Amino acid sequence: MTTSDLVVLGVGIYAGATATATLIWNILRERRNVIVRIRHAFEIGLGTKTELLAVEIINNGRRPINIQENGFYLPNKAKLINPNAQHNLGWLRDGDGTTYYIPKQEIDEMVKHAKENGNKIAAVYIRDSTNRHYSCRISKRDSWFR
Repeated sequence: MTTSDLVVLGVGIYAGATATATLIWNILRERRNVIVRIRHAFEIGLGTKTELLAVEIINNGRRPINIQENGFYLPNKAKLINPNAQHNLGWLRDGDGTTYYIPKQEIDEMVKHAKENGNKIAAVYIRDSTNRHYSCRISKRDSWFR
């Protein structure tokens, strides 16, 4: 093997390694990255104050997602779908976020129903159109879900 053959071989190996690394980087960068968070909120009207659970959904990925369903998980990962929940919440482009609100009365009903069956609510989730689930655990100290 001559020196020029070794140089060509080295350049080929370097080009192959660079192309592979670039391909892996692009695949990892294109993954969906959705953040789900919960917080307590209030709706204040004329003489009324309604307690709400705010579910925030943020799309940090580079692909749009279509949110189809929201609900709650029980500890055994069984789904508990809120019967009054909104379905087909719409599209979130990369960098977009949305918030939907659930009144405390509905949560109280679901917690009561879960307790009657010997369960408790463990997490809130959303499902997108590709059937991927994204969730946020509920704190054990959260008094609404005890």
